[in-house]
Amino acid sequence: MSTITLHNESENQLKLIEALLKELNIKFEVSKKENLTDWQRKQLQEGIDQANRGEFFTEGEAEKILDKCFK
Repeated sequence: MSTITLHNESENQLKLIEALLKELNIKFEVSKKENLTDWQRKQLQEGIDQANRGEFFTEGEAEKILDKCFK
C-alpha cells in the first residue's frame, strides 16, 4: 500500500479529488491542518524555551496560584 499526500488550494479542489477517489473506489482519508498564527507560534516557542530552562511550575504550585487568582 502506498501513501500520496495532496495539498489542495481550495475547498473545490478537495471536493473534486474526493469525488474522483470515491468513483475509483480508492480508500482515502482527509486530515485538515490548521495553521497557527505568528502570535500562537511565538507563545508556544516561548513556553518551550521556558520549560527547557526549567522555568515551570509543578501541578501543586499552579493550583496555589490559581486559587489566589479566583478568591
